[in-house]
Amino acid sequence: MQTETLVGLVSGLGGALIGSIGALGGAWMQQRSQAKNSKQERDEQRALASGEVALNELLRLNQLTDSVVRGTAEENWREQASELVRHAEIAIRVIPNSFDLRETMAHYFFAMQHYRFVGNSPALATMTLRTASAEGVNALAAFLRGDELPKHSETFLAMERRIQGAYMRDLAS
Repeated sequence: MQTETLVGLVSGLGGALIGSIGALGGAWMQQRSQAKNSKQERDEQRALASGEVALNELLRLNQLTDSVVRGTAEENWREQASELVRHAEIAIRVIPNSFDLRETMAHYFFAMQHYRFVGNSPALATMTLRTASAEGVNALAAFLRGDELPKHSETFLAMERRIQGAYMRDLAS
């Protein structure tokens, strides 16, 4: 074979090899990008669905506290409240990429789960549940909108300190 033919053959094979590697690399990068976009879309859908569940449970909790204030609540309203809080907390825990939200909501859930430590009267209980759930709704709504999470209100912080103090005294006794 002539040198020119060999050079052409080697150049052609080299070009084909480089072209196929480039095509495989491009296909791999495109597949990876599609997988990443697909995961992000699934995470967003899961966040929206779980966020809606949590919002509904917190709104149902507010309706329950309304019925306590009106005197129309069932006798087991405290158990119902605990169940609603538990469902909302579980829904928040499964929201992907939401560490800040979970951390913020943990304060509200603590208050909602330990509201009895501010006193045993239905008025104190409903005030505590309503304050914590309303702030939770605001934080969750901000998260779902993509806004910055709101800070805890002074009212909530004072209430949380009272609950934590009573809770710690109860643990110590």
